[in-house]
Amino acid sequence: MLSVSPEIYRAVADRLLRAIADKEFFNGSIEYDTEEFYSSLRTTLIIYRDKSSLHGGGEPISDIVPVWWEFSLSQPQGEVDTDFSWRELKEYLI
Repeated sequence: MLSVSPEIYRAVADRLLRAIADKEFFNGSIEYDTEEFYSSLRTTLIIYRDKSSLHGGGEPISDIVPVWWEFSLSQPQGEVDTDFSWRELKEYLI
C-alpha cells in the first residue's frame, strides 16, 4: 500500500479546484502524473458557495460534498492500493 503524501493531496486539490472553477456541481475526472506514477480522481461533487461574501471574482467555496468518488494510482508494475482519504483531500480544498 502506498501512503498518499501531502504533496499528492495538494497537487490533486489544485487540479480539482481548477476543474470546478465557478461550478456548483462537478462530475468528471482529474489526473496527476509524475515520473513514478499516474493517478486519477473520478468524482461527482456538490459545491456549496458562500453567497453572503462580498468576495470579488466569484463566491468562495464553503463546502464540497462528494456524491461519489474513486481515486486510482498506477505505477509501471500496475495499479497500487493507497490510503487516499476524501477527508484529507478536503482539507486542501476549503
